[in-house]
Order: sequence, then structure tokens, then C-alpha cells
Amino acid sequence: MSEKPYVSVENISKWYPYKGDKLINHEKKFIKANDDINLSIQKGEILGVIGESGCGKSTLGKLLTRLETPTAGDCLINGVSTKELIKNDMKAFRRSVQIIFQNPFDTFTPRDTIEQILLRPLKNHNIGNSKEERRKLCIERLEEGGLVPGEDIMKRYPHELSGGQLQRISIIRAMLLDPEFIVADEPVSMLDVSVRAEIINMLLDLAKLHNTAVMFISHDIALTRYISDNIAVMYLGKVVEYGKADEVVNNPGHPYTKALISNCASIDPDDEREEISITGEPPTPLDPGPGCYFAPRCFMACEKCLKEYPDKKNLSDTHWITCMNAE
Repeated sequence: MSEKPYVSVENISKWYPYKGDKLINHEKKFIKANDDINLSIQKGEILGVIGESGCGKSTLGKLLTRLETPTAGDCLINGVSTKELIKNDMKAFRRSVQIIFQNPFDTFTPRDTIEQILLRPLKNHNIGNSKEERRKLCIERLEEGGLVPGEDIMKRYPHELSGGQLQRISIIRAMLLDPEFIVADEPVSMLDVSVRAEIINMLLDLAKLHNTAVMFISHDIALTRYISDNIAVMYLGKVVEYGKADEVVNNPGHPYTKALISNCASIDPDDEREEISITGEPPTPLDPGPGCYFAPRCFMACEKCLKEYPDKKNLSDTHWITCMNAE
């Protein structure tokens, strides 16, 4: 019997009411940012979530950290609804569930020093018996993260540090609270290539050390394969493929995943593959369907694909897709 997942996403959806032009017959329409998503993450596991911009990755991260309220479905942490966890003890929930945002320059209050930024959550959550004990902990974590000397970094303001340094501090601040679940929303996409590997390795090391469940959101397939245990591929608010990272990358089943990987030359420099082009723009998330959302752009689509959304198809015990035609 498989271990019970620490994070369970059960039929979660986020629909935003459409407030555009006057609707015919006063019919309500919705923008389906996330639509009936099911996923799970074990303790110590990193789940990579990939897809084009606008596919709903960041919205999913906000739903799981309860920065957004689901329209339907729920996220359970250790078997308990996040709604109930917040209702019972919001402070405990915010300590155990953290999010790392994409832009480190927007993460911190510019008028605060790094010392104020790091000490505040420790004080709010009663971590450490004194200010000096908290300062010592912060300096130790900064230096463990390669920010040396920590005493000097503590005195600085955010504008005096680089993007890479600030993102390290974002990760350190999140991990200071010893969270059990972290959503990392494209944490290195705005950083210089030269520092990305260091930031990613720091996140990996801290997550494995503390046995933290992590959702890593990215549009970079090569990076996601490197960091993730499992990968979920999203398209227009839906998960269209899920499986072990190597399974998804080496044996993609969904035509959308095939196209994404064929256009990612950095996955294996020695692997020559024919690029699969995806023509046109993604359809509007305003009441998509009734058929497969990817069908209008798919090189494998048939007439049935335009009429019915496909059921889940298992390719192995750990790998599934939603596609009528893929093998």
C-alpha cells in the first residue's frame, strides 16, 4: 500500500466571473483558471508543475497556500482541509505552509533591513527565546546559504543586494519557520543564468534536509526535470500529463508534452529530435470546451477530440495522460 500523501489536491477549481461585454440572455460566464485538478505530494518530494504562461500554474500555487479561495474542490494537508486549518489556527497554517515568489525585488519592504525582515517572522511565531538568539539563528542560516559575512548582510537594505542574494534570503526566510510544505513559484526565472544553479541547489538541500513537500512551478522543462521527483504538465487550467520526472521527459504521452519537450534543446545536448510546432494561440479560458482544450492546436486531433474532453488514461502505475489518441 502506498504511503498516504502529505498534500492532496482534490478536484480543485478556480473560476473567475467574467465581467466583460454585456452577455447575451444574461448568461453567466467564467474564466476557468484552474479546472478540476487532482494531485498529491509526499513529504520530502518535489512536484514540478510546468506549462506555458497563463496556463494556471501560479493560480494553483495560490490555491494550495490559501492566498486564493477555491471555487470548488479542496487541498488537504496531512488529511485536513486547508480551510479547516486556517479556521482553527491561521498562524500555525502560515508557519507550516510557505510560498516563494518569482520576483525577489517585490518580496521585501524596501525600508526594512534584512535583520528586520528575518527577525519579524521569528518573533511573530515565537521562535527563539530572545532577540539575540534569533539574530544568531539568522546569521547562521545566511552563512549556510552562502551569504557571508552574515553579520554584514543583516545590516543591509534590499536595494543594496543583488537579485540572487535576495532570492536566497527569500528561501532562507521561508525555511526559518521549518515549513512542511513550500510552493516555489518560478523562483529563479528572473535571475541571471550564472546564479540559478546555486539557488536551486540551495532550495533542494534545504527541502531534503527538512523533509519538506515542495511544489516547484516553472516553464523550464530541463530545470524541472533536474529538480523534481514527479512532473505535472498543465494546459489551460487542466493537468494533461502526470508522472515520474524521467517518465514524462523520456516518454511523454500527451501531444502537448511532446511538443514542449521537442522544443527544449537543453534537455540533452546529444539528443537530436524533430521539433513539433504548436500553431496558433491557446484558446480563451472563458468557458473552454466542450472538447479537449488542446484540440484546436493539436497535431493528433480528430473530430471526437473537438466534442468530448478525454478521460484519464494510465500509461503505467505512475504515469497518466488525458488524451484520446496518444498511446
